[in-house]
Amino acid sequence: MNNQNLDDEMMKVIGDENGNEDHHQYNRSSQLIGTSLISTTASIPLLGSSTSDSMISTRMTRYKSTLIDCLGDAGSYSLCGLCTLLFHKYFPESHHRPFIEKSIKDLVAYLNLPAKVSASMIAMIDGEGGADLNSFIKLIYKEMDKKAMKSTQIVEDLVVFAVKDGNYDARMRVILIKLANFLGSSLEYLELSELSLVEMLSTAEVKNNDDDDQRQRRRNQTKKIKRYALIALASIGGGAILGLTGGLSAPLIAAGATALTSGAAILGTPAGVAVIGSLFGVAGAGLAGYKMNKRVGNIEEFAFENLSDNRSLTLTIAISGWITEESDDAYSKHWKSLANSQEQYSLRYESSYLLELGKALNYFIGFAISMAAQEALKYTLLSGIMAAIAWPTTLLTISSVIDNPWGVCISRSAEVGKFLADVLLSRQQGQRPVSLIGFSLGARVIFFCLEELAQRQNSEGIIEDVVLLGAPVSAVPERWERFMSIISGKIINGFCRDDWLLKFLYRTSTATMRIAGLQEVNLKNKKLENHDLTDMIKGHMDYCHKIDAVLDKIGIRIYKNDDENDSNMDVDTATDLESTENDNQSNAD
Repeated sequence: MNNQNLDDEMMKVIGDENGNEDHHQYNRSSQLIGTSLISTTASIPLLGSSTSDSMISTRMTRYKSTLIDCLGDAGSYSLCGLCTLLFHKYFPESHHRPFIEKSIKDLVAYLNLPAKVSASMIAMIDGEGGADLNSFIKLIYKEMDKKAMKSTQIVEDLVVFAVKDGNYDARMRVILIKLANFLGSSLEYLELSELSLVEMLSTAEVKNNDDDDQRQRRRNQTKKIKRYALIALASIGGGAILGLTGGLSAPLIAAGATALTSGAAILGTPAGVAVIGSLFGVAGAGLAGYKMNKRVGNIEEFAFENLSDNRSLTLTIAISGWITEESDDAYSKHWKSLANSQEQYSLRYESSYLLELGKALNYFIGFAISMAAQEALKYTLLSGIMAAIAWPTTLLTISSVIDNPWGVCISRSAEVGKFLADVLLSRQQGQRPVSLIGFSLGARVIFFCLEELAQRQNSEGIIEDVVLLGAPVSAVPERWERFMSIISGKIINGFCRDDWLLKFLYRTSTATMRIAGLQEVNLKNKKLENHDLTDMIKGHMDYCHKIDAVLDKIGIRIYKNDDENDSNMDVDTATDLESTENDNQSNAD
């Protein structure tokens, strides 16, 4: 459909109702970085005293987007159309249809468009109208050019839309990521918008019970948000920064970052607190401090440990496959460089069994190496191991050292995975997207979690992305296909064809059983990515020892050495930011 035909189609839908619609008037957003989100959020009419879910849906949804004034009817219609086509493109399965239709209707109302636009959008899903992504994108750019508007304003505004009911669905976030990409924005800016909104909500929470400790935590959170703002902008690249900020100098960028949190007071109402309770879980604490109080089945230990002290609209759970020592950081040390989201946890589970396995693995590997060092056995051992056909008798004689703890952990990891599904379904983490990353038995935990979620109701919209590394699970495509529908983003299968230890552990069944940690999963699904790590991983233990390099290779963000220097952030900018923050905080207090 060309632009003229699309214009005609919009006129048919919007028609004479345009003049009769009650278009609320709002002030134009500032062009400074981040201020459009503040202007947007400051317009939310949050009055009332009830903290019930019904109040969230009534008070919060009364707000209409400022985009209608910036984009106009044509641009807003095109934005609805673009979101509709993205929903249909990335979530075509029938069970997503109710969510998509509700989201479209809510977006139409949010943009203050005529109600019958919803029917037009839903018709597009059914293949009517012939609209395409490029036509909508061109019209949006056309309207943005008229108002000297930036695509970042759209991203910021739609983040508010996505969480206005206290539920940040993983499917909605995937659409926002795709939308930002199509409109020339970035994931970094989407995250910056999310973090600024978290700061506003956190400030609202504190102001309802404002003791000294909470005020200090608010200052610390504000400082982190502003620091991350500059790092996020710097990570986009120098040329992109100029395009993003309209050529603003560093001090003005700092001022813009300060503006991201300056409008927090408007959310200091019961409605804002209700949103916090819904988004972040019980008492707004999320998974922090969650611990299994009593034994569940055969599971003896299950608890989440903070990898970061930040709070975010998204979170990541990292799961190790074994531990080698009893210490407070036995699990977290594997994930110190992980930077997948601002809020991250490691899962501590069945420590006594994973420790026994870790020691057994080290002993077994050490024994194999010492054997290989003996010249008489070197050729026999290595050729047998690499071929994984004829295992050396000397290895088989001590196989029980590793087989027994491995068998126990194989069984327990499956149970832990099913229990993790229960925890996520209970929304201990709140109503926000969760990403899962694990290696070895940690990947197995995730696999069984996904299988369990796929069998349960209301499991869509929880899981965003999944990473399985060296997974000791089946590679049969049919098993993977069953849970693809509950993954909103992508799932990565990282494998090594020469993982001799994993081959040894499955030596009695590899002839008939396909293992995901040893090969790609042959499933044609756009969500699945197979990553061959054979050139990097030489043995199963490398998933632990080389986890940072592996994550970096498959595109999962990690903190690198230069990140510790605030991404080479300009000293004057940092000083200006700190000074401005202190002045603003003094005034606020």
